[in-house]
Amino acid sequence: MEGSGSLSLSLPYPWHESIWDNFNQDIEQDRLAHALMLNGPKGIGKVRLAMALAQRLLCTAEMSRYACGSCKSCQLLLAGNHPDLTVLEPEDDGKKILIEPVRKLCTLLSKTAQQGGWKVAVIIPAESMNISAANALLKSLEEPQGNTLLILVSDRPGMVSATIRSRCQKTNLALPDSRIANQWLGEITGNSEQSEATLALSAGRPLLALEYMQSDSLEIRRDFEATLDALRRGDISAVDAAQKCHKQNADIMLGCFMDYLHRIATGELKDNPNPWLFDFSDKLRTARSWVLSGSNPNLQLLWEELFMDWLQVFRRRR
Repeated sequence: MEGSGSLSLSLPYPWHESIWDNFNQDIEQDRLAHALMLNGPKGIGKVRLAMALAQRLLCTAEMSRYACGSCKSCQLLLAGNHPDLTVLEPEDDGKKILIEPVRKLCTLLSKTAQQGGWKVAVIIPAESMNISAANALLKSLEEPQGNTLLILVSDRPGMVSATIRSRCQKTNLALPDSRIANQWLGEITGNSEQSEATLALSAGRPLLALEYMQSDSLEIRRDFEATLDALRRGDISAVDAAQKCHKQNADIMLGCFMDYLHRIATGELKDNPNPWLFDFSDKLRTARSWVLSGSNPNLQLLWEELFMDWLQVFRRRR
């Protein structure tokens, strides 16, 4: 299995139970699509749902809603070497999935399952495939083999080739209900009060909130938002703010900026909307696409321009 190492058996998160029920019904009624695309924001458990489904299919226990953990197939999954499961991921964060691993995957999918059951491949994230890799995958999508499932996981489905998307059954995963997410996060961390506040900062994404609480990411985010607030008040210049931010991970910081924008638009400005926020939101998305494209923009200049535009959002309002 590529790109995954040793596995533990996965259960879907509690906020995905209704989707899980639908998957089980499709399996039991022999109507599961040959290709699924799980779309949704980062930090809500799409990968775990994909792996739980893959393991459920490969498990040989009868009448089981989840992988049993005891059969030979589950033992292979636990050892991380099930021959009929392939997980494709970029070799490094921010890198692309290239054509050669996809070609190998397509060859595996065209062969008979070694354990006599399903063959499953999971691609994480689907948008990381370069053009050649995506084109190579099309043949498997257009000529699917029996008992074969391809699961594409995507944070940004708009960046996935339209020809790929059109050949997959899409499952759009929304943000979880805040009550369920708060309860889960509080139980995991043992700190219900901080969990609720952190979940709000993470725009309702419980796994991202958990990451914040278990690392220094929360402090980094708070510092960044304090910089944005200082800019709004005029306490700091756009150049100085850019100097503070340009060495941070640009994709993560731009994501934080988008979350902050959403929070103030739906919070403090809910009853007094600022139309310039919508234009600025488009600029943020464009900047993020530049960063993700690998074009290597000058981040100091990128942040300076964004922060000067951010100042104008509020100056125009006056």
